[in-house]
Amino acid sequence: MKSIVLKLPEYLLIILILLAGYTPPFSINPLFLGIIGILILQIIFKNKILGLILGTLYFLVTLYFLGALLSEFNEFTEVNNSARQLLLVGIPLWILNVVLSSIMIYKYAIHTFKNNLQLS
Repeated sequence: MKSIVLKLPEYLLIILILLAGYTPPFSINPLFLGIIGILILQIIFKNKILGLILGTLYFLVTLYFLGALLSEFNEFTEVNNSARQLLLVGIPLWILNVVLSSIMIYKYAIHTFKNNLQLS
């Protein structure tokens, strides 16, 4: 079970990036394809430094998402159904992304450090 949880962030991040770069009917932004390629290489080779950089960037983008979410919420003059829906969808998505980025940072910082100590 721990193995699945530690692999989950990269795969979900690939799905999110694919959805962000997709424009109908069938066009994908080449920049997003490059980022997906980097993530696939990270899954294959498990580079610690690149993993930490990707996890940290993922966390920072998630913090930016929280700022955008709160800014969008502040534009409502009154709390109506649309404002509640924005928060009810945005906050759980933000929490999921924070958890996944934290797992990614844990995986490449603490978990690999513990494994290296056990091997010594």
